[in-house]
Amino acid sequence: MENVQNVIELAEGVYWLGMRTDSRLEINAYLRTFKGRDKITNMIIDPGPPIYFDALQERVKGLVGDPRKIHIAYINHQDPDVGTNAVYFQKRNPKMTVICTEDTWRLTHFFGLKLANFQPVDKLKKGRARISTGHIVRFIPTPFCHFRGACMIYDETSRILFSGDLFGGLSFHQELFATSEDWDGIRIFHQIYMPSQGALRLAVDKIRKIQPAPVMIAPQHGPIIQGNLIEEFLDKMYDLPVGLDLLQPTIIDKEIYLQAINEILVNITEKAGPELVEDTLRQFDAADGSFPSLFKIQDNTIVDIKEDNVLASFKTLIELIIKDQPIQIRELVKDVVMQSNWNLPIFPTEEGEEMVIPEFLLDDEEEEDAW
Repeated sequence: MENVQNVIELAEGVYWLGMRTDSRLEINAYLRTFKGRDKITNMIIDPGPPIYFDALQERVKGLVGDPRKIHIAYINHQDPDVGTNAVYFQKRNPKMTVICTEDTWRLTHFFGLKLANFQPVDKLKKGRARISTGHIVRFIPTPFCHFRGACMIYDETSRILFSGDLFGGLSFHQELFATSEDWDGIRIFHQIYMPSQGALRLAVDKIRKIQPAPVMIAPQHGPIIQGNLIEEFLDKMYDLPVGLDLLQPTIIDKEIYLQAINEILVNITEKAGPELVEDTLRQFDAADGSFPSLFKIQDNTIVDIKEDNVLASFKTLIELIIKDQPIQIRELVKDVVMQSNWNLPIFPTEEGEEMVIPEFLLDDEEEEDAW
């Protein structure tokens, strides 16, 4: 197992700069050292937030000797956790170039970066650039993943794709390289932060067209993806409902509902025991027709929903699961449904129910200027 508190060389001249803090949202920063034609060009990729700058600077010193030798900072998109440290490297080397899309620059320049040192990738012919050392890098826009101006950078020599937030994930361990088990953290991250399945599919299609194909996907959060996992995760990402797809369940097709429902049933089984779910599903299979034939069930898994109103059918199922159960079981099942990543509105606020506002948020007529 790699020591994730140290710099790790991912390929010749490509370094992961060693940040792990036991956070669910770990930060990755990378250094690419290009050598050739009797020249050296150092590019820092997604240099991260200020709280990590001191540690990052020490790692850079260990690799190139002096932070003033950082010649280029590449920023995927404008989030402060991605590129704020670029301004501190530019303070050390006022000639340092910042590369990003024009959409990203409109916001990142507020960090204090110099316009004279900005190079927009949008104006590059064929989305490629040749480094002074002769190496070629490509820029692959991934609009709305999760920002309009997000753009990946692909190093043709190492065949590493630096993907920004795309393929980033929540971390449940400190290992640097992903396994199949890391998909769940990646899925949750994308369902929270990515706006739509359409945006993801556009990005996945672009990655699949890269030739030669990447041997590694290095995101800005979570583990690095390599080997056969690249194709496995691309396939899963292509079919992943996210963002608006989850907030507007009426536009989700039946297959997505089935995935959501069965995942929630598995979670209920893990929390409340298998009998609760199994007994309920068995009632829907009752031969006497005492329950509506809403679902087709095989091996305690719902494989088809027979009614057009899928959400109403699922709500009926959940209501039957909690019917006549003790209060603690009813609340446990509700928590599982409401805390799932699918945002299915099974337990909406009752009509007419007032929202309780904490006292400190209420206006005080006698202290109007209490701000």
